Order: sequence, then C-alpha cells, then structure tokens
Amino acid sequence: MTGFSVDTKLFQELGELLVAKESTALVELVKNAYDADATLVTVTGVNLGDATSGSIVVSDDGVGMDGGEFRRGFLTIAGRTKNSGDRRSPVFGRRYTGEKGVGRLASHKLGMVVEVQSRKAGPAPRGAIALPPAISEVVARIDWRTIEALETLDQIDGSGAVRVDERAKPSKPGSGTTLKISPLRTAWSDRIRASFLREAATLAPLAATWKKLPDGIVAEELLFETLPIRDQQTGDPGFEVVFGGDLNLGDRLLPDVAAAASWIAELSFDRDTGMLRIALSPTKAEVRNAPGAEGFRLEKNLGPGAGPSFTGRILQRSLASWEAEVQGIRVFMEGFRVSPYGDLRDDWLGLERTYLSRQKRQLTSLATLNADQIPAGLEAEELVVQGNHAYMGGIFLHRSSSPGLEMVVSREGFLPGAAFDFITQWTRVATDLIVRLGSVARKEAKEIKNQQRVAQRDASLRSDMNETPTALRVREHALQVERSFANIQQAVERNDFATATREARELQPNLSEIREMADQFGSEAVQWRVLASLGAELAAFVHEINAVGLQISALARELEDALTIDDLARTRTAIRKARQRALDLADRIRRNATYLVDATSFEGRRRRARLTLRDRFETVRLFFESRIEQKNITLINDIPTDIRSPPMFPSELSGIFTNLLSNAVKFSNAGGRIEVSAREHGGFCEVQVSNTGAAVDLSRARRLFDAFVSTTERPDAILGQGMGMGLTITRAFVQEYGGEIDFVAPPSGFATAIRFRIPLR
Repeated sequence: MTGFSVDTKLFQELGELLVAKESTALVELVKNAYDADATLVTVTGVNLGDATSGSIVVSDDGVGMDGGEFRRGFLTIAGRTKNSGDRRSPVFGRRYTGEKGVGRLASHKLGMVVEVQSRKAGPAPRGAIALPPAISEVVARIDWRTIEALETLDQIDGSGAVRVDERAKPSKPGSGTTLKISPLRTAWSDRIRASFLREAATLAPLAATWKKLPDGIVAEELLFETLPIRDQQTGDPGFEVVFGGDLNLGDRLLPDVAAAASWIAELSFDRDTGMLRIALSPTKAEVRNAPGAEGFRLEKNLGPGAGPSFTGRILQRSLASWEAEVQGIRVFMEGFRVSPYGDLRDDWLGLERTYLSRQKRQLTSLATLNADQIPAGLEAEELVVQGNHAYMGGIFLHRSSSPGLEMVVSREGFLPGAAFDFITQWTRVATDLIVRLGSVARKEAKEIKNQQRVAQRDASLRSDMNETPTALRVREHALQVERSFANIQQAVERNDFATATREARELQPNLSEIREMADQFGSEAVQWRVLASLGAELAAFVHEINAVGLQISALARELEDALTIDDLARTRTAIRKARQRALDLADRIRRNATYLVDATSFEGRRRRARLTLRDRFETVRLFFESRIEQKNITLINDIPTDIRSPPMFPSELSGIFTNLLSNAVKFSNAGGRIEVSAREHGGFCEVQVSNTGAAVDLSRARRLFDAFVSTTERPDAILGQGMGMGLTITRAFVQEYGGEIDFVAPPSGFATAIRFRIPLR
C-alpha cells in the first residue's frame, strides 16, 4: 500500500518557520491561555542562563482539557478546533486569537521536553462570569528529543516520546493548564532576556493608550472614553499576565500618565459604514506652553469595505521622548501585541525616514486630503517632524473585522498588502496632523514668548533691589486692572456703556497675563518646595550613600576572605552570611530609592487626593530607618488607618513628614522615643509629632519657623546641622492649605512636640 511518510524533521522545520524567536513563542502560549478562558496566566523562568537546568513554566486558570480535547487540540498540529462554530471561547465568549493550530509548536521552539498538566472545568453556560471546579485531569509528557531521533512520525506511537495519562479525579479543585518546558533548547543570553523584557512590557497595551483619560488632561473632547481593544462579551472577567522568576519585569517604571503628553490623537475606521474619524487635542499642559494650540476633528467617508476596521490612540511629546521601552506606535490584534510594529528598529509609519531626511516643505501625507477640512500648515513644517521616540500609542484590531490581514508565517507582522497599507496611511495622517497643529501653535507661542521676554527684560530694568521683575509685572498689571474697574464703574454710573465695554475689552490682556503667571508659578511652587525639602535633608542622603559604599567594600573583603578558607563548610557559611548582608544592603538601597521616587516623581504632584496619613508617614519612615536603628530609638506610629488628609499632592505631605521626622530623630537622645499621632478635630486634620531629648522653649518657638534659623545647635553626625529651612518649608506646605503649625506642650514623658492642622474639605 502506497502512502506519504512524514519525516520527524517536520517539527523542527515548522518550529523554526512558524515561531521566529523565544519571545514570540511565549506570546503564542499566552494567547492559548487567553483562548482557554483564563483570567490569569503566569510565565516563570528558572535558571534561564543554563540550558540544561533551565525551565519555563506557563500556568493558567482556564477551562483546561480532557483527554479527547488534548489529543484533538494539543497533539493535532494545524488542528481545526478554533475554526469551527462562531470561533469564540466556550464560556466567556472571547474571539479566538489563534487560528492556524500551530501555537503548541511554541513549546518545541523553547525546549526539549514539555510536561502538561491540565484540569478540565465542569460544564458552564456561555456568558458565565466564572469557571466551575475541575472534573478531570490530563497529565502528559512530550519529548521532542526522542521524536527528532526517530525517522518518521509513524514511529512515534509506542516509542514513549508522547505519554498521556487521563485521571477521573483532578489533583486540585481549580481548572487550568500548566506547561513545564525543560531543558531549554538554548541558554538565554542577556541579549535574549533583555529583548524579551522589552516586548513583555508591551505585550498588552499600556493603560494610557486605551483606558479612560484622567479628567482635565485634554483641552478638547476626543472620540472615545475607553477604546475597545478586544472583541469580548460584557461579562468577561478580564485577563492578566504575570511574569516571574528570571522573567520578572521588576520595577520597570512604564509611563502610564497621559499628562506627560503634549498632544493626544484618537482615530477610528468602521468598515461597515466606511466612516473615518480623527480627533486631536492638545493637553492642558501644552496649552499653557502654547496658548494658541487648538484641537481638530476630521470626518471622511471612504466607502464601506475600504479597509479593516480599527481604532487607535496616539500620545505625542513635543521636543521630548518617551522611555525607550514604550516608544513607538504599536499594533494589537485582540489586545495582543503584533510584533515588530513599534519596535526600536521598526519604522512601519516612516517617521524615522522623514525625520532623517527632513526638507523645507509641507507634509506630503496631508496633501491628498480635502484642503477645506485640513488646517493650513507652515511652508517648512516637515523640518519639525520627530521620530518614533516622540510617540507612544496603540492601533487596535479585531479578528472578525480585519479581512485581508494575514499573519506572516513566522508570526512577525502581517503580509504586505492593501489592508495594512490602509492602516499605515491613516495612522500616519494622524501623526502628521499633530505635527501640523503643534508647529503652528508653537510658532505663535514663540512670538508671544518673545514679547514676554522683552516685557520681562524691561521690568528687570525698572525694578528696584527690593522687588523681583516678575513681582513688578504682576503689581503693574494688578494696578491697571484696578484702574480699569474704576473707569468701568464711572462709565456705568453715567450710562456710558460704550466706554465701559471698551475698558472691559482693554482689561482682558492684563487679566490674562496675571492668570498665566499665576498658573506658571503656582504649578512650579509645589516642586520648588519638594526639592527644597529634599535639599534640607542633603546631609542624610550623603551619609546613606557613604554608609552603603563602606558596607559594600566590607562585603567585598569578606567574600575575598571566604575564598581563602580551606574548609568547604566554613566557606559556605561565610558566603551565606555575605549573601544576607548583600540582601540587607539591597533592601536599604531600595528603601531610599522608593522614597526618592515617591517624593520627586511626576506622580507625586500629578493630582491632589485625600491621602491615607499612616501610609504616607510609613513611606517617609523607611528613609530614616537606619538612623533610627543606630540611635536605638523607639518610633510609635499611632496614626489611625482610616484618617485621610484633605486633598493634597502626595509629595507635599511627604515633605511635611520628612522635615518633622528628621528633626525628631536629630533631637531624640539615644534610646529615646518618637510618637506620631493624628485625629480629626473641629473640622481639621491634626497631626502631632512628639520626641524625647532636647526641649524647645515655647515662648520663643515661633522664630524657629523663620528662614535660616536652625533648630540644630550642634551637628548630628548623620543628619547634619541643618540649614534653617526645614520648618520654613514645612510651614509653607501647611499654610498653602490654610493650615497652622506650631510647637505645643509635649505629652508626659516627651520633651518636644510639634503639631500641624489642615482644614478638612
């Protein structure tokens, strides 16, 4: 009998062809978990630098498989299990992300052996919001090495290369599937791991590219509140990916703050109606820099079926860059990243090409649009085009509404064609509209700033030594406003409304100038005070750095000594002790870094909120922990967990606690005590810090809040002598909110107490 004989080399060829690289393989396995109605999938790497002992474990809480499903699905290459019916997952009704049945070859790409444990969930109706307990289990093992050693696929049966064990009773109550892949085909080098971490950070779209924008970010309304990134039903409980072990993303600070953008654009095309919509708006921060910045909306009927349906949001930074991990506009299918679009070396929109070959001309992508709808641009606007580094965004596609988009066989991008060209064309139009509107606004802003510069220079010549030029300008504008109001009042009294109207019109520029200067210096004042507060603790920072440096040097010497010990047991003991010291040092550095990031990051002054006092104090306490331990001070945090501040910036409250705790630690004697308490009393949020040690003369205490009057008569060996600004800065923080701060009579057993009160709202 004549028939086909398939060489086992097929698996190796398919694995290399269909899955381009390690990161792509892991993405395919994560997609399988999503299609299996998982809500959580964890991807853990263990000892990835050693191929022999390394392993990758992918575990999910999805519906799992029984024996038949495992054979039809996992063991059937290019199976059709996702091509039948309505092509949605069985319970949550998710649109399948896979379709070719080759995702399981991802395990072949990654390792030599894959062990599978899958617990099958009980029956559940479509639309259920949770999966029922498991009712059966499959345990399987696939040894790719044994398979590849055979000549043909016919020889697999009976070779022991594939083993499947079906169990009626599951080992755990919860359903789900776990894949353990080990040993690895290749050791993960630092380059491979770094590449994976970059891609993993954007495997799912960043919240800023699709979630509701914070209130007050954009100056004008855009198209969406929330962008539909996945074709899923309303009751879907959601999906989360967690990376652990050697694949842990760590403390990567990914920008999730739309306020850092200058312009935001949203775009949408509906292939059923043929309607294209693009909306752009400057952020309110950009309007402050360029008062002439205005949004724009474009609606254009391109005809039904002109291209795939898609939506998108693009955030741009003028004359600045996003962090490298998130630079670029990425493409997502059903909420999963389609590589390589948006990678550092990918230029699918041609932005880098234009940036490197800029010419003195208008943007060519806008020339084909309706001239009546598009705002006129500058003649040489292409000179201000920025590359991919200035953009962060996502273009979102759904499988059901994207005909013509076919994935490249290596799972890296789409096949070239009219469908993807359509998306590229209109996404580039959106970025070029940002360039056009931004360049016009900045040109106007530059002219205004030149006028302001001249006015500031003139004020500096006229101001005396007791008044700053800015204060002189504010006072002169205020005096002009007073005169205008007086003239308006007189004109109204004599029924001369024409004069009153003219005076009111002439009054407007003065009010605008005052408002702009108030906005500028009001927003800057917060950061000035925060930085001044940190500067007051400079000696403490320097000591921490020096102390950590000395301990690291000592640790290095201990390790050198350990290497000279002949007794293996003693060597191991010495290394274990050194390891623990290294972990302690790492924790100490982490505490200080956490404090600095918390105090100085944009998030710390992004939005006022009612802050939990106890948590905010604990963040500051960690910074002083080493000094508190050295002085053997007992610190009692008696702040109730439910007391919150009035709406404040987090960095402001941290600044207050930093200065007060620093003083308390300085003046507490060795073995002393510090107590922090809080309450709501008489419409105020009231906090008191008490300490033992040196007492303060309450009759003269008020002068300690004056600038450059230091409370420290002798230097603290670690926290320094002080510059006499800590209490001045703290008072400014408190008074900003209409509060009060004073030294008060200390409770029994304490030498000094200071209390601040801020009105609740």
